Amino acid sequence: MGFPFCLLPPAFCLLNLLVLSPIQVLAGSGARTVYQNEAQGINSAGIELKVWRGYGLTINFIPTGETIKQVWIGDPTRISFTSNGSLCQKTDNSSSNDSTSNCGQVNATVIFLRQIKPISFPNMTNSIDGSTQITVITSGSDGQKQYQFKLIPATGQPSYTSLVIKPDVLRPLPIIRTKPQIVPTVRENKMPVTTTAPPQERVAAVTPVKTTNSTIFPGIPQVRNDANALVYGLANAGRNGQIKAGDATWNKVQDAIKLLRLGKSREIAISHSGISEEIFNQLIEWGQR
Repeated sequence: MGFPFCLLPPAFCLLNLLVLSPIQVLAGSGARTVYQNEAQGINSAGIELKVWRGYGLTINFIPTGETIKQVWIGDPTRISFTSNGSLCQKTDNSSSNDSTSNCGQVNATVIFLRQIKPISFPNMTNSIDGSTQITVITSGSDGQKQYQFKLIPATGQPSYTSLVIKPDVLRPLPIIRTKPQIVPTVRENKMPVTTTAPPQERVAAVTPVKTTNSTIFPGIPQVRNDANALVYGLANAGRNGQIKAGDATWNKVQDAIKLLRLGKSREIAISHSGISEEIFNQLIEWGQR
């Protein structure tokens, strides 16, 4: 995806880019990203998911390392699901008040939801507006987790066709604006110079070095400068409405910032976050201005 060349001041360039090619800036891969606590409703009011007719929706737990044990849909008359592996098979145990689950072969990591023609099940109620709730029980290295999402049937062109659940440890750190430390200049010694002592050398002030990529301050790695530039570029794009907070592109940029702050290279940040290289470089350029 290319960015148009502009000879106007930066503010006008940003406005023209938004008007002329909003799809280029906002276009994503059709994936929506959330983090574990958010998906469990721990630090949010819950997540609504739309399931578009003819397209469906996947819920991807692969990044969390969890396997899906069981899935329940409150109203299965309009939305069905399948998985990419086996789920727990319940078996009745007459000697116990609860049923036990045979989970020896559980290996599912992705759920696929699709709209179906309404089915009338005997003795089963259904929602008025077609929406319902899905509950997912997972198992991982830190035990079991319960995820709940509200499903809403939708028609037309989908905004996303995949929900990716990521570990909370990968959540980008809050954007913090930092100022470079100013190193004072050591003034020249004005004392008279004698023949028995060498003249006092003058120490030059430490100033940033301008490179083609970014302004480098002594003691700060290049990747940290790239991360700061990416933060400022994203903030500018957000203020101008070119990248909406919380959408797929915004989340990918946040992931790239996190990787850069961990000391990863530009190439790794781009490939691991999934952001377009053109958008990454454009945001870096805007941030350096």
